[in-house]
Amino acid sequence: MRPMTRNLLLTATGAVAAGVTVRAVQARNRPDVPGRRHVITVNRPLDEVSGNLPGPLAAVDGAVDIELRAAPGGRGTEISVRGVDRTVSDGDIRRALRESRSLLEVGEVLRPGGPTTEPTALNRALRTATRHGREGGLL
Repeated sequence: MRPMTRNLLLTATGAVAAGVTVRAVQARNRPDVPGRRHVITVNRPLDEVSGNLPGPLAAVDGAVDIELRAAPGGRGTEISVRGVDRTVSDGDIRRALRESRSLLEVGEVLRPGGPTTEPTALNRALRTATRHGREGGLL
């Protein structure tokens, strides 16, 4: 391969890699955009859920728009929550929805067990994942 062609190919590859890296960093650091709707289904009738909104959802009630409707097929109630401003993040909304579902269906918020070892540098990633586990993932 000629040196000119090789240099051109290396430069193009580097530019593509730099562009992909910049887009990935921008996507990761993007602030939460208000307006995304989070929906969860609770195995309770609509009149029971609308009568007593659980504590986690009541705590964020002023900063979010909450809609309740019957789930399709008589499967309970759909709770739909959308942030109206940037005071409540998507992670906080997801955590409130998960804790509310647990309170409505079970009567208490189930927590993962405590640590079985002392905190070390090797188990730091697991401790972080456990602490933030209710903020992401599928609802």
